[in-house]
Amino acid sequence: MKLSKYFILAAASLSWLAGCKDDPELQTTDIGPEMTNVVVDEEAVYGGQVSFAATLNDPLPLSTLKAQVLFDGDLVAEEVIRTKTNGTYEGTVTLPYYKNFPDGGDAELVIVAQNTHFGLTQQSFPLTVYYPRPDKIVYLLNGQEYDMLPTENTFEYAVTAEFPQKPKGYIRAVVDELDSEVTFGYDTTAGGIVAGSTDAIPFTNSTAGEYTISFNIRTFDGAPFTKLLFDGAEMTMIDSETYSVVATLSQNATYTLEGIAGFADWTLDADFFERGSGAGEVKFLPLGGLYKITADFAHSYLKAEAMKSATELATLNEDGSGAIWAIGGMEVGKPTLQNAASWNPEKGGLCLARVADKKYQITFVAGVSINAAKFDFKFFHQKSWGGEFGGSDISTTSDLVAINDSGNLGLAEGKALDLGGIYRFTVDIAGGNNAAVLTVEKIGEQELPAADLRIDGEVMTQIDADNYSLDLDLTQGQLLTLGGADAFTPAWINPDFFADAATSGIRFVPMNGKYRISANLTTRVIDARALKSDGSGPATLDDDGHGAIWFVGYGIGSPAAANEPGWNTDKAICVPEFASGIYKLTAQVGKEGSTTLGERFRLSGWSGKFYKDTSWGGLGAFTLAAGSETLLQVASDGNLEIASGAALEEGATYCLTVDVTGGNDSPVVSLVKE
Repeated sequence: MKLSKYFILAAASLSWLAGCKDDPELQTTDIGPEMTNVVVDEEAVYGGQVSFAATLNDPLPLSTLKAQVLFDGDLVAEEVIRTKTNGTYEGTVTLPYYKNFPDGGDAELVIVAQNTHFGLTQQSFPLTVYYPRPDKIVYLLNGQEYDMLPTENTFEYAVTAEFPQKPKGYIRAVVDELDSEVTFGYDTTAGGIVAGSTDAIPFTNSTAGEYTISFNIRTFDGAPFTKLLFDGAEMTMIDSETYSVVATLSQNATYTLEGIAGFADWTLDADFFERGSGAGEVKFLPLGGLYKITADFAHSYLKAEAMKSATELATLNEDGSGAIWAIGGMEVGKPTLQNAASWNPEKGGLCLARVADKKYQITFVAGVSINAAKFDFKFFHQKSWGGEFGGSDISTTSDLVAINDSGNLGLAEGKALDLGGIYRFTVDIAGGNNAAVLTVEKIGEQELPAADLRIDGEVMTQIDADNYSLDLDLTQGQLLTLGGADAFTPAWINPDFFADAATSGIRFVPMNGKYRISANLTTRVIDARALKSDGSGPATLDDDGHGAIWFVGYGIGSPAAANEPGWNTDKAICVPEFASGIYKLTAQVGKEGSTTLGERFRLSGWSGKFYKDTSWGGLGAFTLAAGSETLLQVASDGNLEIASGAALEEGATYCLTVDVTGGNDSPVVSLVKE
């Protein structure tokens, strides 16, 4: 880089004393330090460093030397050096990295010297800023570095190699001779690649294998990104797994979706679409109108939602037009129960299809999108809380589904859905929005092939498409053999219940009793819950201190922090009896919402309680074991919280113990880092 030297001569006709102003509290001066031998860079690159140096001399004590960079008069970067004594000071100021700025753009570098009496001396210098032209940049993916080399397109770099279909890495560039580094990652809010991020860039290719990844360090254009077209209109990337477009659709019209490899294997929301005869063709089934079509790559799922405008979801209107939404617990979710959101409207609200005037429907498959043995959901006027169909607003003559006083739908007493059965729920509001009539009918079946999973030779029972369970009487230390034709290697086993013992076996950890062992084929998680001795329901804490206790609230989830029960006792976390009257949870620490298996404790933000059963049976007031006060506190409402000002160590393992050996009315809680 070119260097220029500027000499600034301080030719003050008055001494610094003449410039001083008398002030009993604060002395100031209009005369700044003498600044000579100023050396600055004339040129720099975006993201790089600008060098500067100056010699300062002042009879007053010095304060600072600043280097300020201005683009179009706006301060964009500054470096401050503390200057206590006369002498020469040097440093660098780092420039920001901007998208689509001029290459060779004009900027201003201002050097400002200040003494302790606020006297200033400054000088401005022109600075020309270019985009860097490194010999290479690096694409980082799963711990491996791929060199991206310049292409014939200016500022573009590329690498060709074997990549997965959806590589998730980021880009790093060294931009100047001082090894200034800039990273490029994805920002979902900005909807594209940005400088200064290491969040994964959601590159996607039609298939895995050898292909080229490219990136332009000036325009931030990258490739490949999946380009999806719905009826010829390009869908917008919402995040790395989701694309959507808002369009006006007509009933029974056929539309073509282009750009999804393997679309023939995707699931379509059967209330809105059925497949057409051609590749990528879908037939739209409900009444015509404005809809948002979403392609969900995480679940290989195409869905639609009614819209009021290009940016607003539809709501139910007084004339019966618009939309009705179903919101529920973990027992309903599309396309599968893996996507259930437990009463989270934003994530789990399901749009009913408007199939005729004042008639809406939603269809579930038992064991796939609705729990066959138990469910709880409700119809709303919008995809949020507010207007809803209360118990007096909706009725049914179904002998399969019951509606409670609040309007929540559940199974009628003694009833269950047929596993694999296809059930259509239709809401008719011809009599008005407060006189809805619900009909429920089984319209078909689909096969849910059961896996052959066994524990000690006993076949596990299929609960739904992914989940299996088996009730067993177990003894502490018992070795259990996992087998069956479809046996899988678990990704995670709950350490409160099991310990690895052999390739195909696990050793039981808690005290003797009856337990329900569960296995999930999708998450590959093996877990357990304590049962009453007759198997009739979840175990309770008996008066003698034996049985099980249950956590409800926030701060602890299982198998990950994202699976907190909240204040839902149906999702309460079972804490097993490790020794007589001693109940233990051992887990790693993760951030709020962590989905990493085993990271079951939050860093902070705990607020929950332990109960004797899953029906709000309370224990006595909690006390903390000596030494646990630094991590835990008991709030005024009796909830356990992380101590004020404390936080757990991310990634570390902690053991939480509830001791009721002194009686159920005197539980003692401890939390210890292992």
